[in-house]
Amino acid sequence: MIVKKIRALRRGTSELHSHHPPLVPRSQVIPVEKETQIQHEWNPPKTYYPVELSNWHRVDAELENFQSVHHRFWWSTHSGKALAVLSYAAGYSEKLQYRDLKFFATNVAPYLGVAPENINGDIQRWRSFMTDDGTPLELSWDWGTKDGPPTIRYSIEPIGLHAGSSVDPGNLIAGPAFQEQLLRSLPNMRLEWFYHFREFFNAYDNKTGFVRDAEDHNTSIFYGFDLSTEVTAKVYFFPKMRARATGQSNLEVLTQAIQEAPYSTKDNIKAWNMFCDFSSNLKTKSLEHEMLAIDLIDPLESRLKIYFRCRETTFDSVLDIMTIGGRIKNPKLYQGLEDLRRLWSALFYSDTDAPLDESLRKVNHRTAGILYNIEFRLGEEYPVAKIYLPVRHYASSDEAIIRGLNVYFQHHRRGKYMPNYIKAMRALFSQERMQATSGVHTYIGCAIRPNGQLRVVSYFKPGIPEFMVRRQ
Repeated sequence: MIVKKIRALRRGTSELHSHHPPLVPRSQVIPVEKETQIQHEWNPPKTYYPVELSNWHRVDAELENFQSVHHRFWWSTHSGKALAVLSYAAGYSEKLQYRDLKFFATNVAPYLGVAPENINGDIQRWRSFMTDDGTPLELSWDWGTKDGPPTIRYSIEPIGLHAGSSVDPGNLIAGPAFQEQLLRSLPNMRLEWFYHFREFFNAYDNKTGFVRDAEDHNTSIFYGFDLSTEVTAKVYFFPKMRARATGQSNLEVLTQAIQEAPYSTKDNIKAWNMFCDFSSNLKTKSLEHEMLAIDLIDPLESRLKIYFRCRETTFDSVLDIMTIGGRIKNPKLYQGLEDLRRLWSALFYSDTDAPLDESLRKVNHRTAGILYNIEFRLGEEYPVAKIYLPVRHYASSDEAIIRGLNVYFQHHRRGKYMPNYIKAMRALFSQERMQATSGVHTYIGCAIRPNGQLRVVSYFKPGIPEFMVRRQ
């Protein structure tokens, strides 16, 4: 059992035990109500104009003009309506739906680059690292606690209309303009760390300027927004450009950036030093350190989040990383790891017991493997790890992902918002596509709370909503 593995970790050993009883006995799964049964969840909506769009229409009527046809596409045809559907499904008030849609329409949609439908021989499309097909936006549904309502979030890469061309080869024009617009809308943002990390990571060789990476992505910044009682912003930076220019590793660049950040001292980054020690041993030297994120709040309260990828896909490797190589021995963490294995089994093994030492199927892709982050605040002694399960690579279909989530939440009697989620998914995405393959859901993120409970977040890539496709 995983509990024996955890005890082994506590002892500092790596003993494996071959017998693992089922994590979710069939008899314990709570029967779902009729409207949430998987065999019913893909019945097509009866209307092409869902009631979920009422606040979208209200905002749309107030928009006086669009900066471009691309602005209109992202708002009217693509992500704006997806955001409206999700906000409605998550139970947001009319006031909050209006606020969030207005914010997206005026502050975000103008900065998502060239619309895919307008690409021709004269216009290049900047491929964002946000999603595997280059879409510069990812939506997420944070399932919240117990019976609490979900939180809708999204992340974007600001992209200029000339990004990738000779006018703007590195997509460096849109970012400053977007930041200025954002500051006007969220004037209480704290930017000390933003300015430090932006300048640090974008310090290109003065002789050559931006040099395109022909073999990998060229994204340099993401922004993220949590839509709660207030709109809160995060920003993500990539170390690869500076690492390439200076001949350092990504980890070395991240370390220098954190050490030189305002308010950082050698005594208040012990959590980072612990992670560096873990990352530097022979077993974990192959970890791929991708990016650093901060909250745009008081630096003394902000989290530092470092994202990294591990190509190993056994649950044994998950245990090792989530405990920082066994350095963290909090009993509530081990309780959460048992629950994480339950979700892992539901998503990847059709609810049968997942072997600890068995890899997921082999996938040769830039974003294959398991994505993690560790986060800490200045002064904290231990980092906290979070895992992002790349279900788009390893789950059999998007329908299977929803089924796995449903089984997991029913086990915990947390299925209150599952019918709303299913309804939103079938409004936004094709029934045939969801049943046949994966790719809509990108990640299922999991963090273990201090009380040992799992915080689960569904991430997915928007497209032209299905109800609009059927209307054509």
